[in-house]
Amino acid sequence: MKKIVIASIAALALGSSLMAAAPASCAGCHGADGSKNTMVPNSVPNKMSKADIKAAMSGYKAGTLDKYGKGALMAGFAKPLTDAQINDVVEAWGK
Repeated sequence: MKKIVIASIAALALGSSLMAAAPASCAGCHGADGSKNTMVPNSVPNKMSKADIKAAMSGYKAGTLDKYGKGALMAGFAKPLTDAQINDVVEAWGK
C-alpha cells in the first residue's frame, strides 16, 4: 500500500510539472496535456512532433500560417507567447 501511495504522489507531481509548462491560453482549448483536437482534423498537439508544433506555433505567431482557417484565431493566442513559452509547449507536448 505504501508503494502505491508513493507512486501515486510521484505521478501526480510529474503530471503537474508537465501541465504547468503549457500556458493556460493553450490548455484552455487543447487540454492541459495537449490531447484535445478542437474540431480540426489531425491537430492533437500531443501526437505531433516537436518540430511540427514549433513550426505551427511559429507560423501562427508570425501570422504566416492559416491551417484549416484557424490562422487568425491561433495568431491571437500565439503572438503574445514568448519563445520560452513556445519551447515549453513543444517540450511538454511534442513527440
